[in-house]
Amino acid sequence: QKMKIIMSTKNNNQIIIQKSIPVIAASYIGPALTPNRDAIWEEDKLPLNPDGLVNEIMGQPMRRAGRFIKMVACGGLACLQKVSLDYLKGKKTGIFLATGLGNVDEIMPFITEVFKHGGGFPSPNQFANSVSNAAAFVLAKICEVTGTVLTISQEELSFESALWLAQSYLESGEIELALVGGCDIFTPTVEEYRERVNLTPDNSRALRMGESSSWLLLGRDNEKNIGNIMVVDFNDKLIPPEESCTNENILSRSKELISAVLPKESAGQIKNRFFLPGFRVNKIDADFWKQNGWGIDDYLPFCGINSTAAAFGIARALRGKPSALLVHYNRHASGKQVFVVASTK
Repeated sequence: QKMKIIMSTKNNNQIIIQKSIPVIAASYIGPALTPNRDAIWEEDKLPLNPDGLVNEIMGQPMRRAGRFIKMVACGGLACLQKVSLDYLKGKKTGIFLATGLGNVDEIMPFITEVFKHGGGFPSPNQFANSVSNAAAFVLAKICEVTGTVLTISQEELSFESALWLAQSYLESGEIELALVGGCDIFTPTVEEYRERVNLTPDNSRALRMGESSSWLLLGRDNEKNIGNIMVVDFNDKLIPPEESCTNENILSRSKELISAVLPKESAGQIKNRFFLPGFRVNKIDADFWKQNGWGIDDYLPFCGINSTAAAFGIARALRGKPSALLVHYNRHASGKQVFVVASTK
């Protein structure tokens, strides 16, 4: 059964049908900096020093790299290490890095140094670490990637945008593999962080701020994959929270998307179904979902709120929920919403 990716366009609500994306490997790193493991962490102790993680993943230090670049490199390599080097050899691979805020901890000192009274003298390292696409290119160099290298930023919809873009490149034949990840790091203070992400009691859950670097390796191999990205459904129509975030409306749309890509008989055979709520969903009715045959995979306590937390949740579920249908729902503060439907073997 060939599945599809669906994207709703805002002009005429047309449905564009494309093939599904096999997920070859997945990896996630949260605030505790423990790859592919859930661990206890405390907001007031963030951010942790990533040098131990760098040594664990890479086997050597990254002395001139900033923290954002280190997190991107470790996350991407942790994913690639799930497959053999022979699998990657000779294949044209693209890198699609999604980030909502980017390398804030490097950009702010650089700007301060440049614009401070009397003129500043930023170092070459400060400049290099402040370039928005630097992290993706560092990862590409480490992995010897020769394909497309892009950084995508659409605030809290960044990862889903990168997923759809990577699928387009795979479909066109420009690349054979796509390493798609989301990375956002803890900013200097919680108050600044919450302001940058535009969090209020009305538009988000009351959870700790966090960080993550989580990645999927996508390709065309239906034999060696751990699952599939079946649907990426964007709706650019601005929908009020009281309409979009209701459990009933989310479930209704989830069923529509699943029925569009799976025959009724096949869908009925999949007993394990999990809803993954993004941080803008501030009211989750677990009993409602249970009554309708769904479990809740609440991943946010393990990574905290950050703009690309969706990548963490999806990667974690692809690794930890076998023989399941997964629906991730995300919503922008403006009212735009996006669904990602995935399946696991």
